[in-house]
Amino acid sequence: MTLPIESIKSEFLATIIKQDVVVTAATGSGKSTQLPIWAASMGKVLVVEPRRIACTSLAEYVASLCSSKLGDKVGYAIRFETEFDEQTDIVFVTPGVALRWYFEDKLAAYSHIVLDEFHERRWDMDLLLALIKQHAKHRLILTSATLNAQSLSRYLEAPILHSEGKMYPVEQDFIAKDQRTMPSKDRLVERVAFACQQALEDTHGDILVFLPGKGEILACAKALKSLEAIIVPLYSGCSKQHQQLALSQQTAQRIILATNVAETSLTIPNVTCVIDSGLERRTHLRNGKTVLGLDAIGQDSAKQRIGRAGRTQAGMCIRLYGQYAPLIERTPPEIQREALTEFVLAAGCAAQGVDSLSFIDPLPEASKQRAISTLHSIGAIDGNQCATDLGRMLYPLPVDAELGFLIEKMPSSTLKQAIIDLIAVISVPARVYQLPAHVEQLEQLNMLLPNHCDIELAIAVIRDKLDGLVQTEPEALAEAKQFSEQLREAFSLPSLEKAASYDRQALIEAIAEARPEWVFIKRNNRRGGFGNGKIEVSPSNTSRITENTKAMLVLDTFSLAGKGSKQAMTMATLAAPLPIKVLASQEIGELSFLEAYIDKGTIYTTVARQYANVEISVCSTIAKGEMLIDACTYLIQKDKLFEGLYSRLNENIASHKLYFDYIEKPDNLPNASEFIRAKLIELGVESQEDIQLIEAEDFSFQQVGDWELGKFIEKHPLFVTIPELKMQVTYFFRAKRVLLEYLEGKRKDAPKRWELPSFSGFKVQYKKASKVIDIK
Repeated sequence: MTLPIESIKSEFLATIIKQDVVVTAATGSGKSTQLPIWAASMGKVLVVEPRRIACTSLAEYVASLCSSKLGDKVGYAIRFETEFDEQTDIVFVTPGVALRWYFEDKLAAYSHIVLDEFHERRWDMDLLLALIKQHAKHRLILTSATLNAQSLSRYLEAPILHSEGKMYPVEQDFIAKDQRTMPSKDRLVERVAFACQQALEDTHGDILVFLPGKGEILACAKALKSLEAIIVPLYSGCSKQHQQLALSQQTAQRIILATNVAETSLTIPNVTCVIDSGLERRTHLRNGKTVLGLDAIGQDSAKQRIGRAGRTQAGMCIRLYGQYAPLIERTPPEIQREALTEFVLAAGCAAQGVDSLSFIDPLPEASKQRAISTLHSIGAIDGNQCATDLGRMLYPLPVDAELGFLIEKMPSSTLKQAIIDLIAVISVPARVYQLPAHVEQLEQLNMLLPNHCDIELAIAVIRDKLDGLVQTEPEALAEAKQFSEQLREAFSLPSLEKAASYDRQALIEAIAEARPEWVFIKRNNRRGGFGNGKIEVSPSNTSRITENTKAMLVLDTFSLAGKGSKQAMTMATLAAPLPIKVLASQEIGELSFLEAYIDKGTIYTTVARQYANVEISVCSTIAKGEMLIDACTYLIQKDKLFEGLYSRLNENIASHKLYFDYIEKPDNLPNASEFIRAKLIELGVESQEDIQLIEAEDFSFQQVGDWELGKFIEKHPLFVTIPELKMQVTYFFRAKRVLLEYLEGKRKDAPKRWELPSFSGFKVQYKKASKVIDIK
């Protein structure tokens, strides 16, 4: 059978001799299999595939087309698994592998690089494109299943070759209450089951159901097992057996339950009906972190999904949402919706920093600067954005740089092993274990691990210490153990089966010291949430954290969407209780001055340590440094030091303010406390001995001559005292009005005008309580 892509073969071969090329073609046209074979006639080819499952299946299929054993002419390399050697002509790899190889030798072994399915716009594919373009030593072949390739063509200054392909008509059916009903998870399993029953009646080919994730796939598989069809789950990390069932035609009718891995990356034969849930799991930025959310797909994905049904014959597509649902036009690229920490570090390893590269789309400035700041804080990049020795060590690790940094910061081999095993569990996308559902098992677990610590539990799970007390996911646990072994090897530590015992409290305190922002303290609010000064979290139902926990260390979270951003909740899924005293001993939080006192000639200060606006400790200590300045200011204000100075300063500054107000000159004068504090710093007070060298006269305040100011205040006093009555005077010079306010005294009636200073030209009023009267 002639593949649609064959129509551009001669033009493709003629083009790549002299320049890069962008190829657009529908999924199933043969571009992912034929282009690498054609390019291999001119040199070794590296094919970069966004997904592991596509990487391995395409390598196997292309090897069969070349009549070659897998690993000879055609091979692959993914995390934890390789099948190729130095003589292999075509190697399929994931973007992460390609980047690591680029760091090593800039892919010197390959003459041609194919970036396949580029329309998925993963961040690592965007970075690879920028690096290869800058290096300019390879012939680049960019493929996309969509027709929106003009920007790619302009960016590479490369022509676009397009293969039309063959598309049969596809009838669409929308199952929704309203034509604008958006995709929803509500009763999803029930609606999928109904649609599958309808499809089995209306089509004889296979049925491809698009679902958002593994959990929904397994739930639907359970609900559909009574139907007369082969139920095939297909998701990243599924078993080889299920992959083979999905990728090869069977004698019986199949229902393939797939994530969007089946949109473009894989060719699934004999599909005549697509059931589209309209949902996908998509990353988002929340509080500077990448989180995974459940979202409605974009119009671009909807077009890709329907295309699966009309590949070889007329088909049908059942949409589980409204015909006019307001879907977004296009799924945003990852660089616009994810944290850029790994991106910036990778650029620092492979180039002269992220700003030295030109990208197809500009990076979001806020995300870029946040990533640069984070990497600076852990010492992974230098001031020029280039990776440091630590950064180059961290990036190749199969975990995020911040987690790799945590391993490096552990003070002992035993704690390094413990944190590696913990990080291995965190790094697996799927849930590795679940807490016991039965009360008896939960009680047994609490007896075995009485500290209600998720960290301790996760390490025990990966080390096989719980003897079936928790339910584990075999595939996820196996992946976690692979992470652990790889990290242990990278740090020259014993294998997992020889894991050393560790001190739980020492581990928690070492993590808190390395990443103090991961410490959360219970807030005094109705929600009972925990804060770190930036965000608030609550323990999830998958955490063992109890209600009486006052503070905790949080290593992993997920977010629950609300009606608005303020209603969104962040849940802690992996946490450890942390004694409040640890926060104080590690000096987490900020000190705030409370009061000061003098004991036997020595000045002491009482301070509170606060974290996330919660007071965690109060203590008194000999005042020094900044706190000595605060203490002296406080003591002068309370007349415990330089008696009478504060009141004299207060009155003098008030007199100056009144004078400047009278001559209508802006004053910008400090208050008495501000002046005293600034003067103490100016006088160089750093130790208690320095106080002995200071006299009250050192705090004189004078910006107007004594004679001039004294004459003015004589006419405009700040206070007026007559028998049994003291009043404060407020002047309104522009209004020509004076207000006398009662301060103290036994006198009940208002003062007489003759008892007061002249206040020539001013209207005089008297105020006591809320009553104001004119004085005639």
